[in-house]
Amino acid sequence: MSRLSKQQQRRIVAQRENRLAAQEAENIATVVCHLGYHLVLEREGVLFAADWRRQSGDVVCNDQVLVKWAGERAVVEAVLPRHHVFCKWQGRGCKAVAANLEQLLMVIAPEPVWQESLVDRHLIAAQQAGIATAILVNKLDLLDEAEKAELRQRLEPYVALGVPVFYASVADGIVPPELQQWLQGRQSILCGQSGVGKSSLIRALKPDVDVWVQAISDVTGHGRHTTTNLRRYPLDEVSALIDTPGVRGLGLSHLDHDEILRGFPDIAEYVVQCRFADCDHRTGVGCAVLAALEQGDIYAARYHSFLQLLDERT
Repeated sequence: MSRLSKQQQRRIVAQRENRLAAQEAENIATVVCHLGYHLVLEREGVLFAADWRRQSGDVVCNDQVLVKWAGERAVVEAVLPRHHVFCKWQGRGCKAVAANLEQLLMVIAPEPVWQESLVDRHLIAAQQAGIATAILVNKLDLLDEAEKAELRQRLEPYVALGVPVFYASVADGIVPPELQQWLQGRQSILCGQSGVGKSSLIRALKPDVDVWVQAISDVTGHGRHTTTNLRRYPLDEVSALIDTPGVRGLGLSHLDHDEILRGFPDIAEYVVQCRFADCDHRTGVGCAVLAALEQGDIYAARYHSFLQLLDERT
């Protein structure tokens, strides 16, 4: 069998996209969660299971998919064109995690102890996806006033970058109005370590979360704990939270030097001032980055995150 020319391949892709664009809305659904070769989909508030075939392409949480019905059996026929895809390095390549996003909420807490490097990685991944970022500091009730002051000082680099920072103790069911407003009307991916209170936040924002989880279990028939993968929680007709499993790290080895640098605008302005284009920003004589670090114009934690990501490049 002869291989298709590039022109033929482009024509096939164009025809496929035209067919997708012409589909009626009743054949399009949103991916709630991914269970291997099975999916839980949602359309107009109704959940249903569907099969997924490898030839349909990769499917991720919050994808819009075209569904074909064979009697009572639903099959995903194609994935509609995506936008704003959150990705990470996995194995030997870049893997899509969730699609059609508008923003990322990074949740941290005094316990478990958080690290700037993990926050930095999520900020960069969000930037690559073209989505906004905010930080929620949860479990604030665990800190005394001196510890709160120290925490705010650690977060100064992100405030300086214009990243919204919210403070709360959501276990009591209260979500700051400013955070509720930030989430309103948008598709948000929720990230953070295990134990920071993401589930408590979802419960506070979506009081009927148990009903939703039970509905997913009823659809799959696998019990309440059906997956450790991402899961989509609608907050209203236009807002949703995409919850992610707790993480200890986030691989970004697929990013090149310039992409990493764009994630550190507070450092990039000094990189261009270095005397040598190939400066490693570690020992170079006359390095503007090192000079700025010594003068306190660059935060040490940000600098170390920057170097760590450069070292991980493939």
